[in-house]
Amino acid sequence: MRAFAVAILLAASFAGCGPNLYGYARYYQPLDDAEAALSGAPEPTYLDVQRDPAAFSSRTIGWFGVVREVVPQDDGTMLVRMSQRPHQERNLCSARSEDTCRVTVSERDSGPFSVRVRLRTGGDSEGENRVQRESLLKIYGRVTSDYDEDGGPFLSVEYYRHWPRGQWVDTSQQAVMRR
Repeated sequence: MRAFAVAILLAASFAGCGPNLYGYARYYQPLDDAEAALSGAPEPTYLDVQRDPAAFSSRTIGWFGVVREVVPQDDGTMLVRMSQRPHQERNLCSARSEDTCRVTVSERDSGPFSVRVRLRTGGDSEGENRVQRESLLKIYGRVTSDYDEDGGPFLSVEYYRHWPRGQWVDTSQQAVMRR
């Protein structure tokens, strides 16, 4: 009976009856308490952070980034190099039902940025859905005084959320997906 109840809960999650792991909804939904607490963090433009990084060093910001490279570090963390992509408030959907919606970011790269992060064990650190090139991350963190090799800012990570390849889209998909 318990297994049946768990199966029903999982099915409801994937049927769009609330936020699931990859947020299949028309509008972005925080996943858990940590992200819900940080979801009010401002999402300044890349240009604003470039112009005055010190203004964002003492407050948490939220940025979406498409992973360009993941480099293991000696201390067990990963150096993740990304391209910052503005989030689109209304996610794209391929049909009327919410379970066809995907988190949507701009197809335009605003600029490079990097983080050092300890990935959660399991799906984020190994297997087909691990954090890798073309994954999407939502980073909540503070701008540091460091810059990456491409001249982009480093963010110190307070929390991250991950979407594997194929679980998110960019605005180039507007022609084939409904709004």
